[in-house]
Amino acid sequence: MVKIFDTDLVKDHFIINDDGKRALIDTGCPFVINDENKKSKPMGELYLQDARRNVDPAISEFRGLEYFAQRKVLFDYKRAAVIVTDQGDDVSVVHPIAEFAISGLPNRIVFNAVINGESRNLIFDTGASIANYITEHIATTGVPCGTTEDFHPQMGKYTVDLFSLPVKIGNENVDIPFGIQPELVEPHVRAAGAVGVIGVGLYKNYQVLVDCANRRLVLGKYE
Repeated sequence: MVKIFDTDLVKDHFIINDDGKRALIDTGCPFVINDENKKSKPMGELYLQDARRNVDPAISEFRGLEYFAQRKVLFDYKRAAVIVTDQGDDVSVVHPIAEFAISGLPNRIVFNAVINGESRNLIFDTGASIANYITEHIATTGVPCGTTEDFHPQMGKYTVDLFSLPVKIGNENVDIPFGIQPELVEPHVRAAGAVGVIGVGLYKNYQVLVDCANRRLVLGKYE
């Protein structure tokens, strides 16, 4: 079965309406979190409250990687659409330009990219909708490109210094801003075998197909 969801992009988070539920799609979260199970999931209640406070008070569910396990999910930011299929059904990006093997499942989606000429592991996290992050000594090799305001359930709102770094996608280099990774976040990213987190830097530039069962991430050019 193929479902095409019209999507509300609230602070660049993907929010869909499905079976009466207003669900935030978040590839950086391992779990599906809602009011029924939030007390049984690690930090579930905190993350759900934070999403309602800072993104949309009507959110009823976080849909993380539990939801992705047996599905293919295509994010199309420019069409404001999320396309979800069962694993046996086909969905593809329009103009594929790069495919990456992914690791880190079932807790994270980790892929390898060439950043500023060096091979680095990154977590793909659609919840990173305001800033992408990378460890400080890598971020500061880039070109300073301003600041932004972000938020985190345990840190509240804070200011992020941004640095532009070239990321190789297929045969092209794209300059993407990265923030210095907060100290609170750094150990969790390291534990996943990565040095940073990217979300908005990918899906604003490309269609992104997440295919967890086949352990691949496919990027396509927008029409």
